[in-house]
Parts: sequence; structure tokens; C-alpha cells
Amino acid sequence: MAISDSWNRLTAIFQLPLQAGIGAKKERPVMFLLPIAGAARLFHWNAGMVLVVNLVAIVFLSDIISSASDELADSLGHLQGALIGATLGNTVEITSGVLALLHGDIVFAQSVMVGSILSDILLIFGACIVTASYNKHLSQFNSHLAKTLSSLMMITAVTMLLPTALYSTFPVSQIDASVLTFSRGTSFVLFLLYAGYLYFHMGSHQHLFLSEEEQDDVLDTNESPEFSKSQTRQPDQSNIFAPSMRLAAAMVATIYCTELIFEGIDEMVETFKFSRMFVAVILIPIASNSTEGTSVIASARNGDTDSAIRVIVDSLLQIGLFVIPLLVIIGWCIEEPMTLYFDPFQSGAMFLAVLVVNHLLRDGQYAYIHGAMLISLYASLIVAFYAR
Repeated sequence: MAISDSWNRLTAIFQLPLQAGIGAKKERPVMFLLPIAGAARLFHWNAGMVLVVNLVAIVFLSDIISSASDELADSLGHLQGALIGATLGNTVEITSGVLALLHGDIVFAQSVMVGSILSDILLIFGACIVTASYNKHLSQFNSHLAKTLSSLMMITAVTMLLPTALYSTFPVSQIDASVLTFSRGTSFVLFLLYAGYLYFHMGSHQHLFLSEEEQDDVLDTNESPEFSKSQTRQPDQSNIFAPSMRLAAAMVATIYCTELIFEGIDEMVETFKFSRMFVAVILIPIASNSTEGTSVIASARNGDTDSAIRVIVDSLLQIGLFVIPLLVIIGWCIEEPMTLYFDPFQSGAMFLAVLVVNHLLRDGQYAYIHGAMLISLYASLIVAFYAR
């Protein structure tokens, strides 16, 4: 019996990876890509191969993180799941920013944040609009949701641009210290605003962020208490092991791939003749947002454009109200002067993009040509950042 028990325990240990989903189809490409990425860097393969392999790996890892977060949300409940999604939804951006700060490259950290915002609100949102309306005459947004989110989006953008105005009001000798103090103080204000947004999103105005089907389910539940008790599915916390293992493994692998990209940037710049800023603003955000983009475009294809708007603006608010202030505080802790003062060209591009999208949301109506214009604007920015 003792031998049998020992054998069963040993077998269970070897089955843990399978229980955690490591053998699933979406994890298999990563299992091949990670060793290739490490070998490419270790043996100094072509810089292009290092870049491509790691960016493709990040695309698959982002998909794993997203699906694992969704599974945890199903197991833990709406509130805990939303918090997990809000915290881990920008793993690549947080990892890139922290690695850049550890290497003393503040501009790179800031550029990744701006690039993520631009890819969300121009490339992904534009593709959603084209997908949702290419065969329709004229469509409409949910006016209440669109106006609320557009206001939050503008407030976030203005807050991030305030240091630029501050630069024009202080003497040159006092600029750095003043902007650094302003950035650190404002970061705590942004954290409070983000907490308020989470309460608004998941508490007081949760109905604004529900699809029509979900709203109907809520109405049915409220009208029939017996239905609520018998049909409402309670969170099952017994199934959190597998997604937690996948989530942890994917996050570690994401850090690994991002570090490989960061270490090889100088060689990549020499090989491809583009700037470090281009890698930060264009390539990394496109890879990290590809999974999110695929899911919201699929929602838009099914006619749920409001859901796409929620996801895109929510991602922007996470970057502006959580990730960027977090990097400022981390920089403060490791004595790196990370501030909210961004490159003027990046700040201008981001503000104009937010302004264009805000105007479109406020208008409330859209056709495929609006999406094509947003994609064209993003393509123009790609050219501009490549030329810099």
C-alpha cells in the first residue's frame, strides 16, 4: 500500500502541468518559441529573428494571460475577476516599463505607455468600426456609455499633459524638481481616480458596462427572486489552480521575452535602421494588444460595438490612471526620476488621437469611413515614428 500511495503521489506531481493546461493547444506555440527565443539571444542570431520570435511569443502569452484571467474571473466572481483583469491586463506594458526603469531608460518606459494608448484608440478601435459597419449605412453608439467614457478619456489625457504646461511656467533651473514633485503627487491623485473608476465600473454604474444580453439577465434576476436563487451561478473557487498556474507561468515568460527584446534593442536598431522609440511606441504595443484587438474586433463583427468601446477605453484608463502612476512610484522607489512629462511629439500625437476619438464618440454615429480614417491616422504615426 505504501508503494502504491507513493507511486500515485509521484504520478500526480508529473500530471500537474497537464492539469494546469500546459498541454493545451494555445500553449504549444509558446513551448516551442521560448527555447528558440533564448537560443537566438544566447548564440547571437540575427537581430530580426530575435525580435520576431519574441514578439510572436508575446502575442501568444498575452492570449494565455487573457484567457487565464477570464477563467479566474469565472471562479472567483465578478469583482475579484475584474480586479485581476484590471491589474494583469497590461502585463507587457508594466513589464516593459519596469525593465526600462531598471536600465535607466525613462523615455522608453514612457514611449511604451503612449504606444499602447495609440494602438488601442486608433488601430483597434478603427478596425472595430470598419468591421461593424462596412455593410451598413449608419450605426449608432450607446450614447450614455459613449459620452461617459469619452469624458473619462479626456480627463485622463489632460492630466497626463499637464506637465507640458508646467514646463512653460517655471524657470529652467526649477523645471526638473517641480515636474518631478508634481508627477509624484499627481500619481496618487490618479490612483484615487482609478479607484473611483473601478467603483463606478463595478459598483454604482455597473449596468452601463453590461451588454444587452447581460442587462436582460439582470432584469430577469431582479424581477424573479426565485429565479435568482435557483439559476444564478455561484463562483466555484475549486477551479482556480489551473488558471493560476497558467497565469503565473505566462507572466514569467512575458517578463523573459520582454527582457530579451530590451537587451537586443541596440542591435535591432542597427540592423533595421529604426529608433528605440519606434520599438517602444509601435512594435511592443501592437504585439501586446493583438489578443485584445482580436477579441473586440470579433465582438464588433457580431454587432456589439459598445462592448468593443468599453474594452478599448477601459484599457486606456488602465494605462493612464494605473500603469503610468505605478511606474512613477516605482521610479521614486528605485531613485529613477520617472515623471508625467512625455516627449512633446508623443504628447501631441496622443492628445490629438484622444481628441479625434472623443469627438467621434460624442457624435454618437459612425460609418466604416470613420474607422478607415482612424487606421490611416495610426499608419501616418507609424511613418512619423519610423522617420524620427
